[in-house]
Amino acid sequence: MKMENLEKQNIVIKEETTEDILKGLDNCYGVTFFRNKLKEYVEYIRLKKENKINIGNNNIILLCDNNSKDYEKEVEIIGKILTKENIIEDDSITMITDLYMLKNTELEKNKLYIIDDEKNLDRKLEPIIKNNPACIFVVIIKDSKLMSKRDKDSTLEMLQRNFYWELNIIEPTHEEKIQYIKNVAKQNGLKVNLEEWMIKSIAENSMIELDKTLIRACIKANKQELKEINTDCFDVNDILFQWDNPETDKKSEYGLHRLNSLIGLHEVKEQIKKILSYVEVDTKRGGQGKTMLHMCMCGNPGTGKSTVARIIGDIFTENEILSTKKVFVEVGREDLIGEYIGHTAVKTKKVIEKAIGGVLFIDEAYSLIQGSNGRRNDYGYECIATLMKEMENHREDLCVILAGYPAEMERLLNANSGFKSRIQFFINFPDYKIEELYEIFLKQLEEDFLKLEKGCKEIVMKYFENEVTLKNENFGNGRFVRNLVEKIKFEQAMRIKEKDSEDLYTITPQDIKNVVDKIKTVENKRRIGFGV
Repeated sequence: MKMENLEKQNIVIKEETTEDILKGLDNCYGVTFFRNKLKEYVEYIRLKKENKINIGNNNIILLCDNNSKDYEKEVEIIGKILTKENIIEDDSITMITDLYMLKNTELEKNKLYIIDDEKNLDRKLEPIIKNNPACIFVVIIKDSKLMSKRDKDSTLEMLQRNFYWELNIIEPTHEEKIQYIKNVAKQNGLKVNLEEWMIKSIAENSMIELDKTLIRACIKANKQELKEINTDCFDVNDILFQWDNPETDKKSEYGLHRLNSLIGLHEVKEQIKKILSYVEVDTKRGGQGKTMLHMCMCGNPGTGKSTVARIIGDIFTENEILSTKKVFVEVGREDLIGEYIGHTAVKTKKVIEKAIGGVLFIDEAYSLIQGSNGRRNDYGYECIATLMKEMENHREDLCVILAGYPAEMERLLNANSGFKSRIQFFINFPDYKIEELYEIFLKQLEEDFLKLEKGCKEIVMKYFENEVTLKNENFGNGRFVRNLVEKIKFEQAMRIKEKDSEDLYTITPQDIKNVVDKIKTVENKRRIGFGV
């Protein structure tokens, strides 16, 4: 009845071929040689089945040189191929970890047996193979260095007599590991927001250590409700050791790598480098403990203030400016302002205690006095008074970074006559230029493995030029680009669904045009309309 229904619906069920099964290796790593040898093995068993080849046997030595026991996928594919080629009855696999348990035991015919007992191979395996010629055996060797001693090792001589095929799973290449990192993130619904040098550094690990590192990163990303794997998802010390040179006293430049990889912000980068030079020289002069590092970052939305503040935390850790351990505390108004008189001072002091030895980052700091209307008994002024006192008391072991929009930050600093004098460094974040916005656009597409068709750049650049020309004070800069990318991805998804396209990674000029025509700023309105 079911088949009749399928026939009525004209549904054609395509039977999986051996070649289809081999495609299962596309999601495996370190299998380049394995794949080629397995294809040769398939040709062999086909010719042998047709009596065109009458030498050798079907038994396999599986060499696992990738420092991992994770060979189940490859074994599963071997089982499926042998079943498809009618060498064994079904692709069920029996794992044998103790050959002594098979003493005088007759095995089931036309079955696949996986031998994972290297200690007893030379004493027990050969008679089992001879007594069960209708079975296929795959021996797992986890240390192929032994294979170079065939002429001296009786075990390997035995294997050579009874196993004619060697399939080697090697340690993945560095490029494969980098792709693996990106694929793992994507499979877990996350983007990878890491500089290329850092991804390469993480990829130096073995596959087992790489998996452990990625598991920890995914856990942290979920705990922090992030949509990406970024530097906050990794233990700084775990990454830095790969960049430290034990033969020199040079500090790791992890933070500087991150800073320099940011698009634009040339003046910001130069100013931070000057701050580092100042601290280094002042320390050499014997001024350790007297350098005040409090900062104020001013810039429009999406100009990178939060990102740079976090990088400064890493730089200070690497150079042991405040502490050898990373301490970075990020807070907003709700973390500092209390609900009744006296409560604010207590909350502010507790936050500062957590940040001692590192950086206290107050984002949108101007919100501390929002709604105050100049009232001196407002809780925001109580917070500022407490903050000023603690900034002075802990000038040796604390860096407070205040960030916000230019006009609002000016009002904040004027809220108390002594506030501005507590700030040592003032850093201005300019709006991004059109070319820089396009660089950010491309970078965000690359994170999702998306590519542009010819003609896309012209549409995007023209749109950016229009928005930059007509922008108002709330222009989103980096956030503005991110919003554009998300809308384009939605448009692309609708097109793919409607046209049943198999190309999931190409953005067309029409995808972009459909979006920008709806959201571009109209000159006489002087506003950005993001309603689709």
